[in-house]
Amino acid sequence: MPRLPRHLRLAALLACCLALPVGAADRYQELYDAHDFFALNKALAADQGPQPEQTQFYAAATLTAFNRTVEANRVIDALLKDNVDTDLTPKLLELRLQNDMELSDYPAALDTARTLVDIYERRDDAKDLQDAQNTAKLVGAVSDVPPQEVLRHGASRISLQQDGKGGWCVPVEIGRQKPCYILDSGANYSVLIRSEAQRLGLEIHKAGVDVGSSTDLKVKADMAVAPVLKVGNLEYHNVVFLVMPDSAFTFKDFQIRGILGYQVFAGMGAVTTLHNHVLQIPAEVPAERVDNIAMDGRVILVQVNAGGHDLLCRLDTGADRTEFYEPYYRLARTELQKHGKPHELRSGGAGGVRSFQGYRLRDMILKVAGRTLTVHNVDVHTTPLDPHGDHLMCNLGLDALEQFRSYTINVKAMSLTLH
Repeated sequence: MPRLPRHLRLAALLACCLALPVGAADRYQELYDAHDFFALNKALAADQGPQPEQTQFYAAATLTAFNRTVEANRVIDALLKDNVDTDLTPKLLELRLQNDMELSDYPAALDTARTLVDIYERRDDAKDLQDAQNTAKLVGAVSDVPPQEVLRHGASRISLQQDGKGGWCVPVEIGRQKPCYILDSGANYSVLIRSEAQRLGLEIHKAGVDVGSSTDLKVKADMAVAPVLKVGNLEYHNVVFLVMPDSAFTFKDFQIRGILGYQVFAGMGAVTTLHNHVLQIPAEVPAERVDNIAMDGRVILVQVNAGGHDLLCRLDTGADRTEFYEPYYRLARTELQKHGKPHELRSGGAGGVRSFQGYRLRDMILKVAGRTLTVHNVDVHTTPLDPHGDHLMCNLGLDALEQFRSYTINVKAMSLTLH
């Protein structure tokens, strides 16, 4: 893009600053901090004035959230040319890193992660430095792996299998093996326990990545790559897995051997889950945009209305039940104390099980994707799960989604449809 002469750039900058009220800038930052990309998208669309760099950054963040990664990277790269080392630089690079990971461009992701490490080291930013170093370990272990590719050999109709502990899993093929793994759109990465990766004959790339858990414990993980993974009539190439210690996914009476995370889920394009535990995946994915879901990293966000409040929630096909978090408790404390019952909550994940105090509501009426439903025996946390601050109000689970004949999640159109 041609650059304006300096005196004209200064005039344009002054015009931008004058055209954008301080209240609007504060509002954009507030929505961005809250990860509310739905409201941020609406606010930006209504802003017809000139766009200073900070507003362009919010636009790039919104494009990223609605899975328009290539467009987002164009905006990010243009801004980086004028932000070699400013306060905006690490924010732009974090967005770029997210998009590189989404595109499975691991060499580019490694370059971005290393640049972030350098910036955070010079700025003595211990927390962000640790996160960047951890990401650099992860992508460094697979930096020579080509991007994930999905070949579609027609439509798929996949019957889920019972996993022996009351849940359901997706049958897959890896080499000569035919394991059955949980499909979890809420998992940032696909996961294998170490003994399973070894059983499959996969090469394990040493990484030493620190993986957090719901119990505040951290476990070390390495990486593995499945050259080919088949699901129905889909043929995946270069599928990356975190390799976790067996103990991290071994519980009292069962063991989780594998999880197909967001990257595999996204490769399906659009997934319809039927009431009889069948998945349908189209040969061609509808692409007309709806944008009633958004991405926060690799977490799918959805808007849920409860009691007249629009709430930002995670859409989690790996969770059996819907639960509400501490920000919702603060919002509806009086009603919860009046109608709810004190209840001990338990949360499990990599590292074990953790107990919390909370409330249980007998019934909650929710509005999701234009449909109304009622969830029962709903747990509400009264303490934060994330010590750095929770922005989500709830986790929308299968007890809500499975009330309908079927539901479709389409990450190309960014849509949730309840049939």
